[in-house]
Amino acid sequence: MVLVIDSLGGNCPVQAEGTIAGKPFYFRARDQHWSIGIGGDPVLAPEWYREQGFGDSEFAAGWMEEDQARRFIEQCAADFETGKPGRTRERER
Repeated sequence: MVLVIDSLGGNCPVQAEGTIAGKPFYFRARDQHWSIGIGGDPVLAPEWYREQGFGDSEFAAGWMEEDQARRFIEQCAADFETGKPGRTRERER
């Protein structure tokens, strides 16, 4: 797996940017979910996208530890590179 994390950090949101297999990615964790877009425009029109819930409190994802964010990014990079589809969590309204 070729994963390069150029930046990772912050709170509310936790954010990361870099490349996966030479394609840009953007990771963001805020409120009770995290998401990652890979390839294309990773924010507005990613080639691959995943969003998942995180934690029980209202702002749990926004205070996610960097090690946890790194593990989510690494798993998504592996899934992207092996052709596993991204998943999207239904947004609560």
